[in-house]
Amino acid sequence: MNSEHQFCAAPTHHLNNPNQERRKPGQVMRIKAIVFDASGTLLDDIVTVWRANLSAYAALGFEGPRTLEDFRAAFRLPISEFHMANGIPPEALEEVDRIFRRSYPRFASGVRAFPEVAEVLSALKKQGKVLGVASNIPSLFLKEHLKKLMMDGYFEAVIGQEDCDEQKPSPKPILASAEKLGVSPEETIYVGDMEEDIIAAKAANSLTAAIIRKEGYHARWQLERQGPDFLISNLRELLPICCGPVSQASTDLPVPKPY
Repeated sequence: MNSEHQFCAAPTHHLNNPNQERRKPGQVMRIKAIVFDASGTLLDDIVTVWRANLSAYAALGFEGPRTLEDFRAAFRLPISEFHMANGIPPEALEEVDRIFRRSYPRFASGVRAFPEVAEVLSALKKQGKVLGVASNIPSLFLKEHLKKLMMDGYFEAVIGQEDCDEQKPSPKPILASAEKLGVSPEETIYVGDMEEDIIAAKAANSLTAAIIRKEGYHARWQLERQGPDFLISNLRELLPICCGPVSQASTDLPVPKPY
């Protein structure tokens, strides 16, 4: 187990701790850190993931979702549940993952950052915020994407699949990111495009921002039913949420009523 993996496994005191201080309605919180999901939030990668999954399924004689819309409708986390719902037996899960990882680089050239990402990350850094990524993408692929797309310099914490002993919807990747950033989960907002992102962040006692994108993984109705604190359609909308007017260095924001 590498040091990052050990780090991620450490902050278990946040999990189901009856003595943990919880945010209260109307309580004023200062957002110090923004932690992002990667797929569908920072990265437009759903076509790449779909094609790599199809390749892995075909290699083992299984038929996955035939269309991108079918894939989007079926996709869920943890990924093992998605595979089993598509007919992959438990004993074949490791082999599907191995072939997926072998296939993924053939399609990875299509991964792009969403247009506003660099602008928003730069603005948040100028406002003194610390930034992280907590993603279920395999760690090597995640870090390669961030480097290739010139985003790696914005983040003080990057937690990928191999950097944690549990994956979303477990809160552990978010808790690990907050600890690595030197902030509490309550001072953190997590931004994601899937139901499991909101579930994980709520379990971590962080604020939640659900982003609706036509290139995202989950639809608006799926995100709404998890009751995120904020519902946005562009990352630029994070600036007033996290910083107030962009000209201000920091702003205390009242925790909003449940969405």
